[in-house]
Amino acid sequence: MAEIRKDQSEINARIVYWGVAGAGVSTNLAMIHGKLKQSNRGALQRVPTRIDPTIEYEVLPIELGTVNGVRTRVHVIGVPAAPEQAPTRKQLLDRVDGVVFVADSRPERMADNVASLRELVDFLSDYGHTPSDLPFVVQTNKCDLVDAFAIEHLQREIRIPGATIYEASAKTGRGILETLSKISKQVVRHLGQHDTSREERAAPATDTPSSLIESAILAEADDEVEAQAVSDVANIAQAMLDRPFDALVHETKSETGARIGADFRIVSVGDAQCSGERALRVPLVLGNDDGETVTLSLTVQLDPLMDADS
Repeated sequence: MAEIRKDQSEINARIVYWGVAGAGVSTNLAMIHGKLKQSNRGALQRVPTRIDPTIEYEVLPIELGTVNGVRTRVHVIGVPAAPEQAPTRKQLLDRVDGVVFVADSRPERMADNVASLRELVDFLSDYGHTPSDLPFVVQTNKCDLVDAFAIEHLQREIRIPGATIYEASAKTGRGILETLSKISKQVVRHLGQHDTSREERAAPATDTPSSLIESAILAEADDEVEAQAVSDVANIAQAMLDRPFDALVHETKSETGARIGADFRIVSVGDAQCSGERALRVPLVLGNDDGETVTLSLTVQLDPLMDADS
């Protein structure tokens, strides 16, 4: 678990990024380092392991600011992926507070992804954990290299009940800060729930992981107009993800009479793909409050729009 000072004034949490060789763990950390403000992140370091000093892992410290009166940092750790480095990977899970499983979306890496996830679950079990009792996020990386069907198949094969799934491209930055924001919020919330010694735990935070990520995104904008545009898009996207799916159905004025329970939410939305010449297909992952998820595709028929333009 996180290192917490006796005076409860400081928390140092540990988030492990795990994945097969070439899945994009190192690229994730490099992209995060490049996007965050200098005031929010330390140096991206390669650290020799205690087991074998010739083997190194990556560490990126991140300042989340003051959360519920406590200075909060996370140390993002990228594990080495070579098969012979399994003992090192296991050792890096000691005292872990959250995990991001980075999967390679290419179909030829499916078996490797499944084997890597199985290893991760086994190692967590040795420390008395399961993916369900820890903050856990799945990132399907390299989505820009495959079609939507491959992404859906991968997400079904590596599904972890209750885990949020983000589609990403670590090379371009798509989905990278969203993954970091989600796991950071989960870790802070998880630590708060288990820190029963703090009477003021429920007090409002003066800074949160989500505001950190938002400020990091805004730091990339060139001027106030662009910054406001980025902020508006980020706020709309977050609102869409946080709202019940049935509310979205009602807002689209669906006439099918379909009723979706209020507990269903959109977990992730894939890239739209052409379906023939006059339709778009959008992969969706829906989930409920019990952690159950289902993957489906939403097909949008474009005939009315095309006919109106003709």
